Amino acid sequence: MEEQKYVIAIALAEQNNKRLMPLGGKNCAEVDILSQTSKKEVEKIILDLLLRLFQRTTEGSLKISNDKTGLLLAEISFESMHKNIPVIKSNWINNGDTDTLIEELKSICSKLWSVKFKKHEGIMFNDLLN
Repeated sequence: MEEQKYVIAIALAEQNNKRLMPLGGKNCAEVDILSQTSKKEVEKIILDLLLRLFQRTTEGSLKISNDKTGLLLAEISFESMHKNIPVIKSNWINNGDTDTLIEELKSICSKLWSVKFKKHEGIMFNDLLN
């Protein structure tokens, strides 16, 4: 049986001088951002996360902590997600070391992208593994 995969969107943010890392995701077969169907699915995951993040603006000043890697998308095994993401999240919230966070994600994810929006082009994915 093939290992179950999960796609997660990760926002690295700060609110009221505290780091936060909201996550959103869902089960998937495999992510191929060149496929329109797959791209629509991951864009929905990202949109859901960003809407949740936007709703937090009523609680105080909110900013993405890093322009280049403040929004991430990862494909990860379900087991690795449950075993590793809570520790990685806690480490980043406590120390704010984004470079270490990215390296830890690279070691456990089968795919990893930073996500940006570019006017007139839409959502852009930058492969962080290759």
